[in-house]
Amino acid sequence: MLSRRLVWISRPFSRRYSGDTQVWNERRVVGYSCDQLYSVVSQVEKYQDFIPYCKKSVVTLRKDSSLSANLAIRFQPFFNISYTSHVTLIQPNLVTAVCKDMKLFDHLHTVWKFTPHVDNPNHTLVDFAVSFKFRNSYHSLVAGLFIDDIVKKNMQAFLDRTEKLYGKEKKVRRQSHIIKQSRTSSGH
Repeated sequence: MLSRRLVWISRPFSRRYSGDTQVWNERRVVGYSCDQLYSVVSQVEKYQDFIPYCKKSVVTLRKDSSLSANLAIRFQPFFNISYTSHVTLIQPNLVTAVCKDMKLFDHLHTVWKFTPHVDNPNHTLVDFAVSFKFRNSYHSLVAGLFIDDIVKKNMQAFLDRTEKLYGKEKKVRRQSHIIKQSRTSSGH
């Protein structure tokens, strides 16, 4: 197992591998309320308007605390995939998405958790995680080359969208964080 410790200012994240499963976690305090962030993340039908590589986002079924949406992701020349996302909504604290009907992935799970910051209810601790496993080991290898950048761009796209809708982020006192990244070979 390879392990590194890094000091990261204001944007802690980590990625780990378990077999061919890749997991990305990011945790940060932002200057928006839980309601504001939940509003942006839960509007799946708007994803095509602001998320890089999302070319289609159509909600096909909506209930009080869940929805289903058809999404198309295009990252040339590697991926051009369409899938259905089943989303669970617990306002204003949680948005989870599970996708199992894809030919490319064995699984794709996403979780957004919003917790009011203890020092300021207009600031939110955002916990974001995505876990996925490709059916093809070649795709896992290729994804490992660029997935960090894609996930970072997605997080920033949500924050940019929140800023567009609700104005500039309230100032948050930044602190240093320790990050631990680890990688486990596919044989473990």
